[in-house]
Amino acid sequence: MFRAKQESESIELAVLLALSGGIMDAYSYLVRDHVFANAQTGNMLLFGVNLAAGDWAQCLHYAVPVVCFAAGIALCHTIKIVATEEHLHWRQLALIIEAVLLVVVGFIPEGRSLYANGLTSFACGIQVQAFRKFHGRPLATTMCIGNLRSGTQALVTFASDRDQKQLRGGLLSFFVIACFVFGAVIGNWAIPALGTRTIWVAPVLLITSFLIMFVDREKRRVEVLVEADLEADLEGEAAPAVPAQLGGIAGVEERLAERLAADAERRHGHEIEMDVMHDMGLTSEGGDEQHEGAMERDVEAQIEQHLRDHIARGGFRARK
Repeated sequence: MFRAKQESESIELAVLLALSGGIMDAYSYLVRDHVFANAQTGNMLLFGVNLAAGDWAQCLHYAVPVVCFAAGIALCHTIKIVATEEHLHWRQLALIIEAVLLVVVGFIPEGRSLYANGLTSFACGIQVQAFRKFHGRPLATTMCIGNLRSGTQALVTFASDRDQKQLRGGLLSFFVIACFVFGAVIGNWAIPALGTRTIWVAPVLLITSFLIMFVDREKRRVEVLVEADLEADLEGEAAPAVPAQLGGIAGVEERLAERLAADAERRHGHEIEMDVMHDMGLTSEGGDEQHEGAMERDVEAQIEQHLRDHIARGGFRARK
């Protein structure tokens, strides 16, 4: 299977984040009064039902997670806008905040589920905004409906066109769905033993994702150093201490090959020019200083005059 271009698009992250998404949804529903941490459509539906019944307490019960989910999305996008990447990628910073929030949730007692659900949905909003694409395909790790749609469409397209890319994309979508479901299974298994602290399984997965992004960033750093070295060769300079953003190793190698080919062509052209000049008597193989001096002073004029003389006599003796 091909590798992702960015550390935030790798299949390893998709698996870990989908598992954590399933755990969060199972936890909020089974432990925290049947509220969905991720599936805000369900919360909105239940909000509407209770609104029609005039049950204002239950309306608040389902409205808070929706608002907190939106706030998590807003915070994550703000991090993307303002964060610098000197030490941490903005998605890594988002993972850290999400993990801390879920650790706090584990300390909230059972009778305070409104606060626990709000923080859990806030964390889910951060995750859904930070990680939206894997292996070049839009995928969600906190809900399944979009993956179900895109995966089914890809498989139908494959059945029609036999496009292997569509087959891989469809299978990836269903694989992420399976990971989400398995995360819910893990959460259900852990609840009898851990109770309200079951949510702490999710931060373990998130911190693992955080570390994986460090490993992949180091691989990318090596790649950038190689790119900078090739760029330096292309420019005939020493490799810079801090590599600039480049267009990829393949692009640099291609430009380097073009430069070398152009140099070879120039050398070949110069050799041909010297052969023609020698044939016309404008230079000598022995390196006669007088002829070389004349060539340096007015080579072009000598060639032009020689051609005119030959044309006037009715032709030019080409060298075989």
